[in-house]
Amino acid sequence: MGRRTSLVHYTRKGLDRLTDGVLTALVTRDPAYAAISPRTRYTENGQQLAIGDGLWGSADRLGSYRHHFGDMVNGNAVTFTSITEGDVRSLLVIRIKAKDGVLLEIETIVARPDPMGGRNPFPKGPEMLDAMLKPDKGWTDAIMPSKRIGRGDLRRIANLYFAGLENNDGKGEYPFAEDCIRIENGSRTTAVKGRRKRAAKGDPETPYVPDFRAMSAKQQFETGFFRFVTRIRERRFVVTDEELGVVVALAFFDHNGTVRDYQLADGTPVKGNLKTPFSWQIAEAFRIEEGKFTRIEAIMAACPYGMKSGWPMATGDIA
Repeated sequence: MGRRTSLVHYTRKGLDRLTDGVLTALVTRDPAYAAISPRTRYTENGQQLAIGDGLWGSADRLGSYRHHFGDMVNGNAVTFTSITEGDVRSLLVIRIKAKDGVLLEIETIVARPDPMGGRNPFPKGPEMLDAMLKPDKGWTDAIMPSKRIGRGDLRRIANLYFAGLENNDGKGEYPFAEDCIRIENGSRTTAVKGRRKRAAKGDPETPYVPDFRAMSAKQQFETGFFRFVTRIRERRFVVTDEELGVVVALAFFDHNGTVRDYQLADGTPVKGNLKTPFSWQIAEAFRIEEGKFTRIEAIMAACPYGMKSGWPMATGDIA
């Protein structure tokens, strides 16, 4: 038999460097900083654009927060950060795919405020993300080799999050650690203590009421509150990192506008606030330890109902 070839083709630092090159290119208006070739394909919020259009002309400044994720097997990398265009601050997800040091794909999701002045459910997102400066050590400490989970099992567990959230009824398999922390668009949305003293009917940072934010992630899923998420599609598992126990998925959360009055798992009646169809285009990262979610971080941008990503599905993805 011939010598077995290693599956690892990329380094974490190398992927980070390629992503940083794209970010620098965006804010300097100089694509030469990025390892772009004539084959490089670029999309922004699902739309294919030419290099130089969209963010390439409007991005002025990067925020201080930078969370890199890398897949040393398939050459994908994803970064969460914030960006400023003029005086508009937004959240940014950037995914790259590299081969032999050259970028084949650049995909961006920009979670901008509503340009028509509609309500932004996470109004302080960029500021709160930048205040963190960097992800906490719960993301970055390597998992002991004896406790690492294989790539396929990591993706399977990550998909349990989407399976439990879609048409959420409170009865699914919810493998959350008790101290799991979830960050959505810069705001912590689980186990936030002391919220009840704030706004009784809402929260200035998120679309959730304070009592709900005070629950653990598992408790939230067990309520059946998220039933209004009627479909989660185009689940693309773009990054799997066995060393850190991390999976990053890109997906769409559809809300068809028909789940208006429903009951929680305990029978409590709820009036839903989503009266018309819309979708979230979302990037969600999961840290998985011993089969349970310990950290979750998501950036999501509102988009037209049923919008597509503009990218093909890969083996292991779920349509």
